[in-house]
Amino acid sequence: MRLLLVTDTLAPTYGWGTYSIGLIRALARRGLDFRLLSPRGLCEAEDLARLPDHGVVTSFVSETRRLPRLALANAPRIWRALRDCDAVHCLTEPYAIPAAIAVGRKPLLVTLHGTYAVRPFSRPRERPWYELAYRRANRLFPVSHFTERLLPARFRGPRTLVVPHGVEVERFAARAAGEPVTSPPERPFLLSVGPIKRRKGYHHTLEAFARVRAARPDVEYWIAGGTDDRVFLGQIQEQITTLGLQGAVRLLGRISEEEKVRLYQQCALFWLLPVSDDQQFEAFGLVYWEANAAGKPIIGALRTGAEGAIDHGDNGFLVDAADPEAAARAALDLLNDPARASIMGEAGRRKVRPWDDAAAMMMDQYRAVLGGPRPATPLAPAEAG
Repeated sequence: MRLLLVTDTLAPTYGWGTYSIGLIRALARRGLDFRLLSPRGLCEAEDLARLPDHGVVTSFVSETRRLPRLALANAPRIWRALRDCDAVHCLTEPYAIPAAIAVGRKPLLVTLHGTYAVRPFSRPRERPWYELAYRRANRLFPVSHFTERLLPARFRGPRTLVVPHGVEVERFAARAAGEPVTSPPERPFLLSVGPIKRRKGYHHTLEAFARVRAARPDVEYWIAGGTDDRVFLGQIQEQITTLGLQGAVRLLGRISEEEKVRLYQQCALFWLLPVSDDQQFEAFGLVYWEANAAGKPIIGALRTGAEGAIDHGDNGFLVDAADPEAAARAALDLLNDPARASIMGEAGRRKVRPWDDAAAMMMDQYRAVLGGPRPATPLAPAEAG
């Protein structure tokens, strides 16, 4: 059994990249024989970059956003790479289009994340391309039940199986064997991780933090994430000033993976209150599980993919993103009760699933579409939202 895996990025600064890196490494640990296609300029995972069977496709994100160009540029590359493979798994949605053209009679499997899995069906120029790809697919893998519910009804059925994200649990653990515990910060801080864009809901967390700060003036709010939206960044900076939060909010910009782990380990709690914006939405919210893996409680938004990562009252809280009072109450409950915050953080450690679980589910599906034996995978059911 040999698979062709296709993705747009192998850079952890992108959600697609974090997913692809984590899943591919876990599949490799399980002994999958595979070829890999990705844009070389977006590969920051050195171990994957060195793979001998690592070919190149053009990037949807940075080179060929128009779907006809994406298909024209990459269908021949996928067709050539498939000659010694049994099936193709597109780890990011747009490549399902050139794959559907190139795959012939071989099985096609597609992971469905969020915005790019659903929004094209409301856009007349994009809808026929995605109809072609999804109809041709033998399996569709939404990363959450939230994404699955937003798919057109005709694509929800026996071919569709939710396979949630995983986490590199050991990397986020607060103390690995033989390693020192990170030093505590001078002041307790709330943490958000993700690009500064409206969809992430930073305008809501700032409103909530103003209420937290009024009750707990010793607490700060740190935001880790770069931005390509300079207009929204300016609005956030103006909001910080208007709310009188200068000096209490730190905009850290893009940070390294090592720094991200350290921040998870040091923060008092993690929160992110994303909103749907022009059919852009948070499909799962891997950052919640990363924080839980570090033993921290989490606060997320109702009616988003956070519902799959958070069991309300167990490993965190779910609130209405537009209700700053509710978000502030949840944060203050945790800040003022460290024992409860610790219990929730430990519950989070138990909830998160390693990438090996996702890889095991995928391996079963590969065998199923290729007609091979399917050993029972001993997994506890993972609620994916």
